[in-house]
Amino acid sequence: MKIRVAYSENEKDRKAQHEAAVKGLFPDTKVRETAAKDGFLHTVLTVPRPPKSTK
Repeated sequence: MKIRVAYSENEKDRKAQHEAAVKGLFPDTKVRETAAKDGFLHTVLTVPRPPKSTK
């Protein structure tokens, strides 16, 4: 599952809160920062799929 967060320079504290909440629920979340586009910064949080528990 991918979660995209778009924010401006003055909203970095909110972005950190979102990132911390997702990482609290899913510790193996990958975080990728992208370049600024149209005045907004973007972060992509990728939550990996859980392994299959049945055969």
